[in-house]
Amino acid sequence: MISPNETRGNFQPLADRPHNYWFPLIVAALGVGSLLMIAAIDWIRGRAEIQTEQVRALDQIQIKIAVSHLWVEEYVSGDIVDRNEIRRNIDEATMILDKIESAAPEDPWIFAAREQAPVAETVRSAKLELERFAEISRARLLGFERGEDVGIGSSIDVEFDAVFAKLRAELNALGEVYLLAFDRSAARSQMLVRSIVIAWVLVVGLAVGGLWHLERRRSQAEVALRDSESQLFQAQKMEAVGRLAGGIAHDINNQLAAVTMQCEVAKFKAAAGDPIIKRMDIIMATAAKSATLIRRLLAFSRRQPKHPEVIKLNHVIGGMEEMVTGLIGADIDFQVHRSDGLWNVLMDPAQLEQILLNLILNARDATPDGGVISVSTENRILNNLAFGAQSNLTGEYVALTVSDTGSGMPADLLDNIFEPFFTTKDVSINSGLGLAIVHAIVTQNDGHIELRSEKGIGTTFVILLPRSERAKSASATGAVFTAPQATEPVGILLVEDNEELRESTCEILKQLGYEVTTASNGEDALTIFDTLETAINLVITDVVMPRLGGKELANRLRDRRSDLPIIFVSGYTDDIILRHGVETGEVNFLPKPFTAASLSKIVESVLAKKNT
Repeated sequence: MISPNETRGNFQPLADRPHNYWFPLIVAALGVGSLLMIAAIDWIRGRAEIQTEQVRALDQIQIKIAVSHLWVEEYVSGDIVDRNEIRRNIDEATMILDKIESAAPEDPWIFAAREQAPVAETVRSAKLELERFAEISRARLLGFERGEDVGIGSSIDVEFDAVFAKLRAELNALGEVYLLAFDRSAARSQMLVRSIVIAWVLVVGLAVGGLWHLERRRSQAEVALRDSESQLFQAQKMEAVGRLAGGIAHDINNQLAAVTMQCEVAKFKAAAGDPIIKRMDIIMATAAKSATLIRRLLAFSRRQPKHPEVIKLNHVIGGMEEMVTGLIGADIDFQVHRSDGLWNVLMDPAQLEQILLNLILNARDATPDGGVISVSTENRILNNLAFGAQSNLTGEYVALTVSDTGSGMPADLLDNIFEPFFTTKDVSINSGLGLAIVHAIVTQNDGHIELRSEKGIGTTFVILLPRSERAKSASATGAVFTAPQATEPVGILLVEDNEELRESTCEILKQLGYEVTTASNGEDALTIFDTLETAINLVITDVVMPRLGGKELANRLRDRRSDLPIIFVSGYTDDIILRHGVETGEVNFLPKPFTAASLSKIVESVLAKKNT
């Protein structure tokens, strides 16, 4: 039992305790101080957002000017470019710069008083250069339309590049000024925030916690902003690479098609046993290899429609083996294990090549110090098997396995590995898009993918592709073509802007027994069709042409005759509607480069379909 004396020794009566009148004052001071701290930090964050918007606006100007410069060069080179889009880009860049100029740098937190006048002068100088760029761009576009010499190497081209370079220099100088001001104000912001934190640590720990929480959120916002800007840059880079790859591939495919057709003409005219036939076959085989490289380039830029074929994985792997060995380096042992009696699969060979290339390059990056990369194939019959993210998987599949003895990945990253822009590597090595593309292609082809990886041991990707019951079709390469046995003459209108390809294709069609009329562009084709409408039974047209493209030409021709059969020919297609039509079989499409056999086959098929 506790005595009263012991009680008094341990507890003080309420009346004997000191009155803490200062406590409400501290609470009030804490509340007011917290509001002041929140207001101060919010103000700092607002200033950071203003500066960030200014820097991003300058980046937008750089992008729009660079794109406009590229499009002007493409336009005067004869490529299909919307000049209104060029004008809109330049106008938008001018509007952004006008906003930067109107927001005069008078905030002392961002620019000191001695800096404000030079900054304003730099903005005005950049605006003048932008106006000069817009003026010379318009002059060059108009000059091209008037037929003047404004191409690469011309005097106006030299002046155009000089103005562009000076504009870039002015914008870079302006960007450096804003970035320097951003860093300086960020440093002042950090110093101010730290001072507030230190001061309130002396008052109460709660204030410190609050300030730390706000500071952490601000830091996370900056990291998120940098990440989003990095992803935007990567997306823009991929789009630019895609445009460049598509344009280059289109021109190269035109030339390869012309070479192939000229070889076909030479073979057709040569006597049996003439050595020229063998030489032409060698040239055509070389052109076919080059065409394969172009298809890979188009598959990377995602500007080629899918052409599903019945294929064997072993044949595709064999065709890539030499290229892969050169890519991965001599310090890596590349092993291929092909299963005999492998089933067929139905998919685009270019997509399969893209899957293999991405997985093998990913394995190479995971084995920087050397190791083993192996590729194997086998048939699998599954019965209610849990595979990857798929449960109760049933059916017959062809399995493609790519494994390495590299660094592997920890288990906590495996769920995110197929996300776009997610990568475990340095951004200078990888953009984080390869595995996302692999996953997308496998899914599009009704396949499944499983990933197994262990840190320090290696990684294995297993891809299951559905078995195709269809027999593998014979390749048209090297096939023999003969003239059709038509009872009535068949008139063909051939529209192609490449002169060499137009002439050689025309020669092949004539050798096949058709009556051919040619046009170098869509407008001439319309004129010819209006004159010879009753004699035209089929139109073969390129997709990308100056003045009037193939798709618009087809629309106008079908306004005149709705049942007119049309075959589209192109090295690539960047038109979403046309690409969809190719993939669904609603559009007759012949990819460049093509052979006489493939040309004959599609012409006969389209004419036969029309007559049924």
